[in-house]
Amino acid sequence: MLIKYAKLIRLAGFLIAAVAFALPAVKGADAGPGSGPYSGWLCAVTAASATGGLIRSGLNLGNDALGSLCLVLSGWVNPLVVMYLLFLLGARFVVVRRVVAAGILACLIATWVFLVKAPMIPLVGHFLWVGGIFLMLAPEFFMLFRNKATADE
Repeated sequence: MLIKYAKLIRLAGFLIAAVAFALPAVKGADAGPGSGPYSGWLCAVTAASATGGLIRSGLNLGNDALGSLCLVLSGWVNPLVVMYLLFLLGARFVVVRRVVAAGILACLIATWVFLVKAPMIPLVGHFLWVGGIFLMLAPEFFMLFRNKATADE
């Protein structure tokens, strides 16, 4: 049943994730100045630019190596989602698409580790962004498990 509506589910996920960029995504755990809230698009730009900062620093992660690495990985979520959507254009890309989907999930986990280490509090934009991504990826994983179930019969 889910497979029948895969395109519609992915479209809904894309739209939800797109709306999330305009909403408050995170705020600092401290209530002082500069603690946010920060919109989703600002978080995306900041995280995406972390890769450039890492390269510019000569791959030096600094004092908080885990936090820096997690910030860099969180910056790769949106580019990987775009790659995933492009790989939907051909059935021959199914293996690559699933590898990219696993990479997206790993980068989302890194995002949550970064939020804990920062410390930052996720807001509505973050939850919608993640939910939208999960909706985009859901048909992939249901198809994977469905194919395994039919192969076992």
